[in-house]
Amino acid sequence: MTINNTWAYNMHDRDFKSAQFLIRGLVEVASRGGNFLLNVGPQPDGTIQPEFKDRLGEIGEWLSLNGESIYETTYGPIQGVASLRTTMKGKSVFVHIFDWPAGTLELTGLGAKAISARMLANGEPVTFEQTERSLQIKLPKQPPGSVVDVVALKTL
Repeated sequence: MTINNTWAYNMHDRDFKSAQFLIRGLVEVASRGGNFLLNVGPQPDGTIQPEFKDRLGEIGEWLSLNGESIYETTYGPIQGVASLRTTMKGKSVFVHIFDWPAGTLELTGLGAKAISARMLANGEPVTFEQTERSLQIKLPKQPPGSVVDVVALKTL
């Protein structure tokens, strides 16, 4: 993916993708078991333009809090839900929330028993209930972040 619309430096291409769009692209690819390649076309003098530096910095900040949900993960057990994506590493399932729900987040198709849940960015535990058919996670009223928030589940 490119940060703007071209694969090389183009001084006239000022249509920069937002950090949120780029982070969601990263999460989308990771949730399907892929690797995300983000192109940065340097300027003629070899430097990276400020808009690219800004986007890369914001992605880096998000990864500093949520990188565990991306690095060395594979596709998650829940696919095809518009408001979230999942990744997995060992017995951990990471639920990336694109659209913050009011109150409870209900997941079906987890396929494992959850034993703990926490917000990845700040480590705050979240309460949950699990039945044979679904997992209901009681989320804070406000998301801890502003781009993509992640719930880390430990499973058996």
